[in-house]
Amino acid sequence: MIATVFAMEFESAGFRAAQCRRLCVSIWTLGVTGQRSAAALKRMIESSRPEIVVSAGFSGALQPGLEVGTIVIGENFSDPQIVRALRIFPDYQIGPILTVPDILESSEAKASAGAGSGALAGDLESAHLHQVCCEANIPMLSVRTISDTLEQDLPLPGSVLINPESGRSDPAVIFQYLFRNPAKAAGFANLVNGARSAQQSLASALEKILPVILKLDRKGASASGTTNSTWIVEG
Repeated sequence: MIATVFAMEFESAGFRAAQCRRLCVSIWTLGVTGQRSAAALKRMIESSRPEIVVSAGFSGALQPGLEVGTIVIGENFSDPQIVRALRIFPDYQIGPILTVPDILESSEAKASAGAGSGALAGDLESAHLHQVCCEANIPMLSVRTISDTLEQDLPLPGSVLINPESGRSDPAVIFQYLFRNPAKAAGFANLVNGARSAQQSLASALEKILPVILKLDRKGASASGTTNSTWIVEG
């Protein structure tokens, strides 16, 4: 079984809507972000152990030239064999991802993080999920889509966009902030439009990536002497 793991429901919505059942993969939504995602993934692995974990979600660009919707393969948090197989997709950017403790809200913060780390993009989960997979001896692939560019300042504070305690967005909190700061409404609308584009880009990428991984996994099963594989679909 391949488990495709998302931190938030919104990140997975495009893939869920477009999913081809022939792909035969599980979709797991952790419901939390950041360090809390590790415990959530560990519980899911203990109840239903996958052969491969594909961590998918949004990220902020840390380098220039990465537009909204660009697909980034986090090489430092991914199985080398899978990364080599995905080099057939020339439009995907392959390089390091930086996991940060909090959302990088400003262009300056993103530029500083990119300059200091050399990473292509920043996210909140990859390092934590990778640690869980390493401890469980499960190969992982980190797939990210750019939801905000290097030059883009977030119109709302990260703590308003995502509740730091629950790891979820609260529409009431966002509405109250925009009501008090109406000048931020246009920027928020642009951010939402970008997130929708990123959502669709991620869904399209997974539809291409997962069949490649399934072929790799089946070859591995055959080599180990297993002739029949059962793939689980969850929606």
